Amino acid sequence: MYTYNSIAVGTDGSDTSMVAVRAAASLARVYGAELTIICAHYTASGSMLNSTNAELSRVDIVTETNASDILQRAEAIAKEEQAGKINLVSKGGQPANVLIESVNEHGVDLLVVGNKGMRSMAGRIFGNIPGNVAKKAPVDVMLVDTRAEGHN
Repeated sequence: MYTYNSIAVGTDGSDTSMVAVRAAASLARVYGAELTIICAHYTASGSMLNSTNAELSRVDIVTETNASDILQRAEAIAKEEQAGKINLVSKGGQPANVLIESVNEHGVDLLVVGNKGMRSMAGRIFGNIPGNVAKKAPVDVMLVDTRAEGHN
């Protein structure tokens, strides 16, 4: 029987990323897998912040302090979903790179990410985190549709 022993999920604190956390935690419970919740902390480049395009200028910046708060909220969601062993990881760097590096560091065999940004113009032009992760990850990747309401 196909199974996962170690599941990881990335979060940036957004509501959509918390939908992915809930899905990953639920899977961890079902498989009896260890759950690693990862939050990358980083600063945005000046050129992105000075962009005239409104969509591009809304760049979320996650500081190290924010990451700690985000991980606490994500852990509460994971516990609601009755995930067993939960690891919290805060790491500096670009989110897609941090997620891929964490797969190897934590022996992850399934990486869960929300699909935020995959359908946006900025995502199509500059690349998006879920798409980059799906292309580069050396393990199975599950994309959670975070647009749907009422994930149970």
